[in-house]
This record gives sequence, C-alpha cells and structure tokens, in this order.
Amino acid sequence: MPNQPPPQPHAVPEPEDRDYLLKRADQHRRQGERCDDAGRALHARFQRMYEDRAAALSPADD
Repeated sequence: MPNQPPPQPHAVPEPEDRDYLLKRADQHRRQGERCDDAGRALHARFQRMYEDRAAALSPADD
C-alpha cells in the first residue's frame, strides 16, 4: 500500500465550535455537582478549559 497523506481534518465553523465548547463546559459543570470533592475539582478544571477555549473563539467586542 503506497504512503498516502492523512485526510484533511473536517473544519467546523467557529460558531458551531463555540456552541459545542459551551455545551461541554455545561456538561462538566453538571457532572461536577454530582461528584465528591476530587471529581468536582476535575470537572471544574474541564469546565474552565472549555469556557476559555470558547471565549478565544468569540468575536471581539469593539
């Protein structure tokens, strides 16, 4: 089998990316509410990570 380059990743428009990231942040917030302290801390970190990534995609308010 000849060497072939990997397929190009599917690009998702930024608004869909942002919506997905915010949905994942909310899922981690809800999961953290049902966990012990260690699990809550872990889910809080994931929530912040997703929120930060979504904020980086947001258009600048000028």
